[in-house]
Amino acid sequence: MNLSHLLFFFFLLLLVSQVKSTDDMIEETCKTCASKSMIFDYNFCMSSLNSPPMSPPPPLLPTNLSFLALTPMLQALDNATATASIIQQLMSEGGGFEDDDYGRACLRDCLELYEDAAERLEEAVRVFVSREEKETVKVMVSAAMEVATTCETGFMERDGGDGGGAMTWTSPLGVENYKLFELGEIAICIINMISPVTSMSL
Repeated sequence: MNLSHLLFFFFLLLLVSQVKSTDDMIEETCKTCASKSMIFDYNFCMSSLNSPPMSPPPPLLPTNLSFLALTPMLQALDNATATASIIQQLMSEGGGFEDDDYGRACLRDCLELYEDAAERLEEAVRVFVSREEKETVKVMVSAAMEVATTCETGFMERDGGDGGGAMTWTSPLGVENYKLFELGEIAICIINMISPVTSMSL
C-alpha cells in the first residue's frame, strides 16, 4: 500500500472517530440538560443539535461545548427570522385573518416581538463568538425565550387565558413559539456547562 493510500485511510479513520465523539458529546449534553429540568425535551435536543442551522453554521463537527452552543443559538435566530416572515404572510391578504381583529392584533404584537428577538439573538451570537461575558449572552437568549411565551400567551387570552378551561382557539404560531423556547433552553443549558477555560478556537 503506497503512502497516498495510507494517508487516505488515516484521515478516514480520523473523520469517523471525530463523528463518533461528536455524537457522544451531543447525547451526553442532552442527557445532562434533561436531568436538570422537568420540561426539557431530550428528543428535541438530540434532533436540533444533530441538524445544522440555516445561518452560517459552526464547523460541521464541533469538538467542544462552545461550538455546540452556537448551534441552538443560530437555529433560534433562524426560527425568529422565519417566524417574522410567517406572521407577515398571515397578516397579508389571504392569510386568514382579514376579518379577525383580535387575531391581527396578536399577530402585530408577535411580529414586533419576533423582530426584536432576531436582533437580540444576532447580538447574542456576536457576543458569544467574541468570548465576552457569558451572562450577557444568557440574558439575551432568555429575552428571546420570553418572546415565545408572551406571543403564545396573547393568543391564549382569547379563551379566557388562565389555562383552566378548554381551549377553543388554537394559536397559529404554537409550533414556532415552542421551538424558539426549547432552542433557548438548550443554548442556556450548554452555556452553563462551559468552563471558564473552554476555548472557542475561532
